Amino acid sequence: MSNNDSGTNPDIRPILELFAAQLRHPNVSAVLKDWRNTLGKGMLHFGRKESLDGDLDFNTLVYTDLNPQPSKSGRRLTLEPKLELVGVVSSRKFVHEKFRYMRNEMVIVRAMGRWDYARNDGPYDLKIARDVTVRLPEGATPAASEGVLKDVGRLCFSWLVVNRMTHGAGHA
Repeated sequence: MSNNDSGTNPDIRPILELFAAQLRHPNVSAVLKDWRNTLGKGMLHFGRKESLDGDLDFNTLVYTDLNPQPSKSGRRLTLEPKLELVGVVSSRKFVHEKFRYMRNEMVIVRAMGRWDYARNDGPYDLKIARDVTVRLPEGATPAASEGVLKDVGRLCFSWLVVNRMTHGAGHA
């Protein structure tokens, strides 16, 4: 597993841009607005899935952490759910025995935010992390990690260009 800072690697920028475009999609908003169902069924939900090529998909996941906080008296717990929004590039070619989000994860991008449950609106204070995690099979070299970032970055850039040409600049 390796982390790469987007300030030093231009291949990461299109991955982050595609993630941002997916977070603005109405399907993701619909999953977030249905938070009661999310809490009832479990904490992890798919927001979207976009095919990048025959092998790779870009998955947008919505993960809710209940984040219990004790009250000042110590007699009650307040649940202050926090959102973790995750972009996972998955491959059909391999599977991890141990994984964080998906068994076939390759590239992971994260964002954090909060949801106003009283108004059922958000996300607020949304921040996309500037680093990504690359997950490759055991024994893969750092050069392989850089190659994955280059390939995924190129595919994300192509997706963004085609999407803007077919749907306009304001739609994802």
